[in-house]
Amino acid sequence: MSSTASNRGAAATAAFGGPAAYGVLGSALLALSICVYPAAWLFSHFIVQTKVPCFSDVCDDNKGSNQQKTRNMLVAFNTLLLFTAAVALAARLLTPVRRVLSLRVVGTHSTVTLGEVAWSILAGFVAIFVCSAANWNLIYPSEFNGKSEFTQSLMDFLMVLTGDSLGVLLGLVMLPVSKYSAVNDFLGLPYTSTVRVHIWISYLAFWTLLSHIAFALSERSFTGNALVIIFNLKGSKPGWGHETYLYIAGDVAFFAFVFVLLTSQKFVRRRFYNAFYFSHFMVIVVLLFAYLHAAITIHYSIPGIALWTIDGILRLASRFKGNAVLNLEKEPGGFRTMTIATARGAVCRPGHFVRICVPAVSIAEYHPLSVVRATPESVTVMFAPDKESQWTARMTKHLEERLAAGGKAPLVQVQGPFGSVSRLASDPAVHSVVAYVAGTGAAPGFSILRAAVEQRQRAVDDAAEFLAAGDAKKDGKPVSADVGAGVQLRRGGPRLYLFWAGAGAGLELASEVVDLARAVAASDATLTLHVFDTSEPGSERSVSVAGEVAELPGVEVHASRARPHLLALLNRHVREPAAASVDGERAAPIGIFICGPDRFIEDSLASVSKFQRENRGMPVELEVESYGL
Repeated sequence: MSSTASNRGAAATAAFGGPAAYGVLGSALLALSICVYPAAWLFSHFIVQTKVPCFSDVCDDNKGSNQQKTRNMLVAFNTLLLFTAAVALAARLLTPVRRVLSLRVVGTHSTVTLGEVAWSILAGFVAIFVCSAANWNLIYPSEFNGKSEFTQSLMDFLMVLTGDSLGVLLGLVMLPVSKYSAVNDFLGLPYTSTVRVHIWISYLAFWTLLSHIAFALSERSFTGNALVIIFNLKGSKPGWGHETYLYIAGDVAFFAFVFVLLTSQKFVRRRFYNAFYFSHFMVIVVLLFAYLHAAITIHYSIPGIALWTIDGILRLASRFKGNAVLNLEKEPGGFRTMTIATARGAVCRPGHFVRICVPAVSIAEYHPLSVVRATPESVTVMFAPDKESQWTARMTKHLEERLAAGGKAPLVQVQGPFGSVSRLASDPAVHSVVAYVAGTGAAPGFSILRAAVEQRQRAVDDAAEFLAAGDAKKDGKPVSADVGAGVQLRRGGPRLYLFWAGAGAGLELASEVVDLARAVAASDATLTLHVFDTSEPGSERSVSVAGEVAELPGVEVHASRARPHLLALLNRHVREPAAASVDGERAAPIGIFICGPDRFIEDSLASVSKFQRENRGMPVELEVESYGL
């Protein structure tokens, strides 16, 4: 095998989260995570088939016809997961599938995609309707034929149905919880999409829970005071295991679920992150008392619980490892870049983030920070110190004082990396990459653009070797089977665009901008940089630029004191170069990465939609990261 083929194989392995991407331990984690699913299924079948001890007040999963009901529901649940995995892999391998699933379907201002909506509807359908179809002929026909009170029979059926469906929904809610998700990485599931469907399914579970309570109250009202029954100990027989504590356990699970839902609201997430984060551990209470309420609810949460346990062990391990802060640099606009010595940099990819704890500031608080750059020995993150009372400001003050004093470097704890790997940097078909970012949203933008330059250099080296070897020809011209080596060499380097808005002047002097510009100047890529100082609204004007970046070859620099408008920037800088063909080849897709606050995202998406309408022959690959998630 030639070295070129070996490089291609390594790149393919890395793209799918194999050893080239994660090393031996990462590959072992992936294998373990995949094995969790069939192992959980087999474990549930073992529980259902054998008379193992049951600690629930209602052991309804392994008695009589309930055994077949549980098995049917497990088949439906796991079939949904297998179908999801198959579609995700198809989207990763086939660009047309990915583009269809990535279609935005809720207006021009929204990032909600067809894939997210379709999967959520399918998950709800499976949880509610498929489970009810599996149960109907097994349990309920005699009730409707033999009872004179049809309404009571119907309420009883709906009460059990919503309870069973709630168990499936809780299982689906648990799956995206694990941030160390090797499976999600392998399948290429976008991090924002998994978070969004996690939120949607949580709300569906809440309304299903309310329906379950309503149907239970209606059914019990036929036999007495429903509220007395629901909130008091009243079983068919005294003692545990005879429905004596059925309702008390359900009440605890309900109020714990409501507490988690309330502390998950956007207002709490954005302003009281730690309250949001730590309140999620109440999910343990929800699952425990849901199981004590009825045993059947736990089967579908077993995979999520197992993955969450693995995730917790890996996070806990970070508590025993201190990482030295090598550098903390103050950037224009008040931003900071911090470099930390850690081997986790070896597995960081463009688009990843890490969670940082500074024990000297707060031993309990971990905060997510986007990765700007990574080497096998270090990770560099970017952040903006907030108000003096906030964690970022206290962390900045502590680290600056420690570094200024000299001596032993301050230590932090690092978890991760988490998040989705950007496709824009590694897709050789994308020749123009736009990073339209605000504030610290520039951090992933820098890593994506820098990786695009590195990817280009690898492609050029690979193409040159391929052509030199004369491996294949078409119409007298050498071509590559996977990338198009001749086109790679003829089209020139990638066109990179960084449009960065921040509340401060001189953003073009930031260290990461300078580093990116130097990398571009040393390659055959080009970079168009336009920075926007938004600190003085209403005073819109161009300003002069200075410094090394303005003098580097292949780099075009603009600076304005104004708010940016993506559509104008795309039409001014991107449209004509991207439309140019190379020796008759189709125009390459434009990769657009957007990161910033919600309003910034909404306006950007409207611009992208209008740009696509006006330039229908120009494909766009879009990636969005929102502060709102």
